[in-house]
Amino acid sequence: MNLSTLISNERIDPKCFRKIQDNKALVIGAGPSIEESTVQSYILEICSCKKGKSNNAVSEDIVVIAADGATEMCLDLGIIPDFVVTDLDGDYKSLVRAHSGGSIMVIHAHGDNIDKITSQVPSFSNVIGTTQNFPLKNVYNFGGFTDGDRSVFLADGFLAREILLVGMDFDSKIGFFSKRKVPNLELKKQKLQIGKYLVGMLLENSRALVTHITTSNHDSSFYGVNKYKVL
Repeated sequence: MNLSTLISNERIDPKCFRKIQDNKALVIGAGPSIEESTVQSYILEICSCKKGKSNNAVSEDIVVIAADGATEMCLDLGIIPDFVVTDLDGDYKSLVRAHSGGSIMVIHAHGDNIDKITSQVPSFSNVIGTTQNFPLKNVYNFGGFTDGDRSVFLADGFLAREILLVGMDFDSKIGFFSKRKVPNLELKKQKLQIGKYLVGMLLENSRALVTHITTSNHDSSFYGVNKYKVL
């Protein structure tokens, strides 16, 4: 059974993404820098008005978009993302908790996660389906390749006025929150480089003010970034 069929009765109106427009989007990737206390403190400071709440971005002026495994870290900090962009590779219990707290699940289907799509998607109701192929009536192609860069495409495509990139460590080791076990490390690194290229290509033409928050231990640079903040 494909994603389109599974969410035929559970999908929500993509107009929900309008809350991103003209707001500040905090896009949190699952890179190793989010394990550092300085980065977590920064996230807490930015999200202080949202702790324990989600989906109030219009009034609070901040939208939190978590890429898959970063959801677990957000929940550890008491933050419920507005959107979780996932191909279901992350911690399943964290995805369920985020969904129960009100997160909208942006679930991506591809050839390698058919089993997880079939077994896990029925657990969720607030679902937007995505694909890298031709879109269907209820499955969209917003752009991107990995969960991290798909999250950036989401923020930019729905016209965030400012985008804060955290945990986008495409040049670093694979982080704890990204994947507990990486069966093919070289392939994973290649995918991250594709993601990095796509983010750079996207941001070169973005209308948003883009800030990349990083640390001296995990520095990755992108084309199109307006400024860098090193914690």
